[in-house]
Amino acid sequence: MKKALSLGMAVIILISALWVSVGSAGAAGIIKYVDGRFVWGKGVVFVFEASGYRNKDVKDASIFVGSNFHDLYCTVDKEKENIVCVGRGSLTEYAGQTGVIYLAGQIFYVTIPDRVMPQETVVEPPLICQEPEVLGASVVFYYGFGGSTTEFVPGDTLDEVKALADSWVDGEFWVSHGPINQLECGMPPQ
Repeated sequence: MKKALSLGMAVIILISALWVSVGSAGAAGIIKYVDGRFVWGKGVVFVFEASGYRNKDVKDASIFVGSNFHDLYCTVDKEKENIVCVGRGSLTEYAGQTGVIYLAGQIFYVTIPDRVMPQETVVEPPLICQEPEVLGASVVFYYGFGGSTTEFVPGDTLDEVKALADSWVDGEFWVSHGPINQLECGMPPQ
């Protein structure tokens, strides 16, 4: 009787264990590698598309590169349906080499990104004209009887210059105008 009871308990436990593992495996889908890059202030970042995963599913991720395993710190974003893994910035010493990422029971071969210097944006100071000059641009106007002339058209922006140049074209004396040059200081028409 004890053997039958023990055998029955073992079968129930085995069926329960299989049920739980099949249920959790079905909830999570395939993970797809999207991109890897270096982000200043964070480190080397790898992005994956995935749904059905939780943070506990991805907590033991690592990357093998340079004959060593390195920890990855991964988080799941359920709204964007992705997984973001961050490694230390010094991984860029292996830039261009292939790394092997172990994530939630799946393996990914990735190229280690290089450190890219952030681009500095150069802000041009605003152009300030000295009186009697004003801000505007040179525009080529075409005569109705042939030929052309260049005139300075005032305006604070290229859109303002274009609007004023369009209004100067009357179809008889000036039939059209050409492209508008960059903003500069010049003498307004008298």
